[in-house]
Amino acid sequence: MDHLNVFNPYKNKSNHHEDELTRSFLILLKNIPMVRVMFFETISKEMSEYGVQSIANGDFSVVEVYTQLSNSNDIFTSSMVEGRTLVSIIISDDKLKSEVKVQNDNRKARYDGVVLCNPSWIFIIENKPSRDHIWLGQLNPNISEDTDITIIEKPCCLSWRSMITGLNSLIQNNMVSGLEKVLIENFIEYVDNEFSWINPYTTFGVCKDNPYLLIKRCVTAMANYKIQGTHPEVKYHRGWKYYIESGKRTVKQIALDAHKSSSDWTINLWMYAGDTMHSARETFEKLDIEKLHKLMSQGFEVSKNFHISYRSSNLLWFDGRLSIDEYLDYWKKEYINLKQVKRPDFNKLFDTLEKDKIIAPEDWDVIQEKVLDKNYDKLNVCPGILIKFSWNSQTAINLDINNKFGEDFGNKVKAVFSAIGGI
Repeated sequence: MDHLNVFNPYKNKSNHHEDELTRSFLILLKNIPMVRVMFFETISKEMSEYGVQSIANGDFSVVEVYTQLSNSNDIFTSSMVEGRTLVSIIISDDKLKSEVKVQNDNRKARYDGVVLCNPSWIFIIENKPSRDHIWLGQLNPNISEDTDITIIEKPCCLSWRSMITGLNSLIQNNMVSGLEKVLIENFIEYVDNEFSWINPYTTFGVCKDNPYLLIKRCVTAMANYKIQGTHPEVKYHRGWKYYIESGKRTVKQIALDAHKSSSDWTINLWMYAGDTMHSARETFEKLDIEKLHKLMSQGFEVSKNFHISYRSSNLLWFDGRLSIDEYLDYWKKEYINLKQVKRPDFNKLFDTLEKDKIIAPEDWDVIQEKVLDKNYDKLNVCPGILIKFSWNSQTAINLDINNKFGEDFGNKVKAVFSAIGGI
């Protein structure tokens, strides 16, 4: 049975063997039209001077895909390859830069992949997940002199990072769905587990300013962070961000994401302290305002996140008239009085909050509409704080190049918990 059958994996090769990577990718190439378009558009751009046409022009099409064929296979002596032009493809973690000429070679060759295409092409594929392990002789085919094949001397050099970026783009742009999407996602997860270094989001520097890949890199950074000696599960909050759970009450979730502006991008750490009433009590009980001010002098942004909630649903946020310092001082004194407010005391609550400048007079219209006109029987008061830190692009890239971003991320998280309690 053909090894490109989904249900026929190699029995004698481990998941991290390069032949399994080849097999898995060729399954996508063989069965998913959009993957073929992505792959051969990349080849067309790389080899345009040699007449490799775009698959989109209607004449170019894939006939058959094979894996692990030896040069003695009957295919290479049959009419199937007669009159075709051969392109030798090398896929490695990064594009091969070495100047090398592809030529016929009387060697015992085994091709990782062979793709026959109309109108008259044959592509042989050599897969090397690490460019440090490439033997250039493997780019040469062994074709019988009796076979009418034209060999292009320039190899087509591709990178796995570009391939995976392309696959991610198919998902990101909703160009695949159903089983095709599942197969691509499974392949990307497989690469994550077995060939993590070929991912395009291993460092911020190789993400090429792509917001989707930058966020993927953030997810990896969170997954590598340890909480009580264990790597946490990275979860996604729909409409918000990817995050990890801290296991603490002061800040329950730690989020890391990327933001791209017209001129640059930043990596942002988000920590919401006191996001519920019970969390706020513990936060302000343990809060060291002097340490928090020190964080602000070190580039952290600290802002108010005061809101009213009903059970687990946040209803309204208010900015009020207090400065951040006044807000912190106020709740450092008043947190002890935080309690659930029953319906008869709603007006008294909002009168007090206005008098103390936690809310503003112009907030009453929205309070009336969103709270007083509703049937809520109780409210929770949540004097939260947002603590945020941003790395600019160059700082994030430099830290990552030196394998220091994860350490710096962890140090920033620890510094926040040192100021608000939780260590």
